[in-house]
Amino acid sequence: MSAPPPPGEKLGYVLEAVRQVVNDFMRRRNVVACGVGYKIKGQQQTGELCVMVSVTRKKPPEELSPQDLIPPRVDDILTDVVETGSIVPLGLNRHVALRPARPGVSIGHEEGTAGTLGCLVRRDERLFMLSNNHVLALLNRGTPGDPILQPGPSDGGTLLDMIGELAEFVPLQFLDEKPPDEATSPAQEQQGCAAWLASLLSLLQTPQTAKPVPLPGPGNVDAALARPLDDSLVDPRIVDIDGPPLGIVKPALGLKVIKSGRTTGLTEGVISQVDVTVDVTYADRVARFTGQFMISPLTSASNTGFSQRGDSGSLVLDYERNAVGLLFSGSEVVSVATPIQTVLSALQVELVTG
Repeated sequence: MSAPPPPGEKLGYVLEAVRQVVNDFMRRRNVVACGVGYKIKGQQQTGELCVMVSVTRKKPPEELSPQDLIPPRVDDILTDVVETGSIVPLGLNRHVALRPARPGVSIGHEEGTAGTLGCLVRRDERLFMLSNNHVLALLNRGTPGDPILQPGPSDGGTLLDMIGELAEFVPLQFLDEKPPDEATSPAQEQQGCAAWLASLLSLLQTPQTAKPVPLPGPGNVDAALARPLDDSLVDPRIVDIDGPPLGIVKPALGLKVIKSGRTTGLTEGVISQVDVTVDVTYADRVARFTGQFMISPLTSASNTGFSQRGDSGSLVLDYERNAVGLLFSGSEVVSVATPIQTVLSALQVELVTG
C-alpha cells in the first residue's frame, strides 16, 4: 500500500485495506465478519478507523493457532477484534414452527412441554428425529404413533404443528422398579397352564406404552425416536452450526464441545468428567445412569451455563463438528450427556452425517 492519506481520505484507504485481507481473515477459525469500524478501547469508540474483525467468542492468543490469530495491524492500519457471537437470520426463532425443521429447535410430545430436536438418524432407509425419552415419550408413558409437535406445547405448538409421530424409545428404569431381567414371570410364579395362557393373552391385548429396545449394557439411556410425517419436513443442518455432524468421537476429558439447544442456543463447554454414574431426578422419581459424561461451561463468567431446561435432546459436538453425545440432564453447574454411540447402539440407528 502507498503512504497514509490525508485524514479526509482515510476511509477509502481503510476500505482498500479491508478488501486486501477480508478473504484471508474470513478463513480463520471463529471469525464471522470483517469490515471498517472505529477502534474500541474501554468499551468506547475512539473515532480512529480500523479493520474490525468480529468473532463468535474472543479467546486468549494462546488458545488460537498462529494461522488463526488476527495481526495487530494491516500495514499501518490498526485492527480490532470484537466478540459478536454467531450471526444468524433474525427470522429464525427456535421456539416457532420451522419447516423444514432443523436440529436445535423446539420439539415435544403433544401432552408434554418442550425439548430440543437433537439430530436426524437412519435405520435402513427410514429417517427419524432423535431426542430424549422425557421429551418425546413422556417418561415411558407415550405410545408409538402419538403426535410429535414442532414447536413443543410449551412454545405454543398444537396439532396444527404436528411434524411426526413417536416411533419408539428406550424405556427408562427407575430405582423403585425391578429391572426387566429381575421381573417375575407367570411361569416363575408357578401358575397353572390355563392361568399362564390367560395372563399371556391379557398382555397381548393390552396396549404397550413402550417399545422395548435392547441396551448395550447395564444402565439407562434417555432417548427416543420420532418418525417425520414426510422426510421433506426435516433438514439435518444444525441451527447455528450450519451443517449436520461429520462423524463421531468418544468423549474425552478436556475436550471442548458445543451444542445447539432450544433454550440457550449455541453454547460452548468442556468435558469435565467421563465414565460418570449419576442419579437423575425426574419429578419425584430417580433413574441411575452409568457411562455418562459431564460438561462444564467453558468460562466461569458464563451467564447461562452450557444448558438449561428445554435444551434436553441437544446433540453435543466437538469443534470439528463430530457428534460426541446426547444431552439429557444437568444442574446449575454441570450438564450431563450420554455418549452418542451408546444412544445409536441402543436404538439400532445410524447418524445422518454431512
